[in-house]
Amino acid sequence: MIATLTQRWRVLSERERQLMLLGGVFIALALFYVAAIDPLLERIDLLDQQTAKKERAIRELASLARDYHPLQARLATLEKRLAPADGSFSLPSFLEEAAAATRIRERIAAMQPQAMPPSQGYKEITVEVRLDGVALQPLLDFLGRLESSPTLLQVKRFQIKPRYDAPQFFEASLRISAYEKP
Repeated sequence: MIATLTQRWRVLSERERQLMLLGGVFIALALFYVAAIDPLLERIDLLDQQTAKKERAIRELASLARDYHPLQARLATLEKRLAPADGSFSLPSFLEEAAAATRIRERIAAMQPQAMPPSQGYKEITVEVRLDGVALQPLLDFLGRLESSPTLLQVKRFQIKPRYDAPQFFEASLRISAYEKP
């Protein structure tokens, strides 16, 4: 077989030999490109894409960190306002004191504590308050006292409607919650 190839090579003219050599070099270069260079370029492209993804992830993480720190500070501030876990804070008692201070204590028709399951590490203390025949300004004063409480309180539900027999007075229903760490 090699002898046959050598004989055919000798029969070729100089120009044909050069053309064959050039074709062989071209085929060798093409095989080298397909076997070595192309996989290397594909790997470089893949690494570039992964680098771009990781850079986006780092930017997103940095953005989340910028958002996280103020939220963490706000959480620490709010946790300072949580009801003490030792039981020294009583939401119904506080609501009665606030109602007395705003002269609507006698308007409390009902005050019902409600049991709530703990969630996300906090115990929720909820009281449903129903006020009957209360004027608007004392009601607003009562809400202001709740808002300015040293203990974190949240009005979860607030319904108000005027009385039919005396439209200057209102019936109000509030669901107020305080939180404590168990």
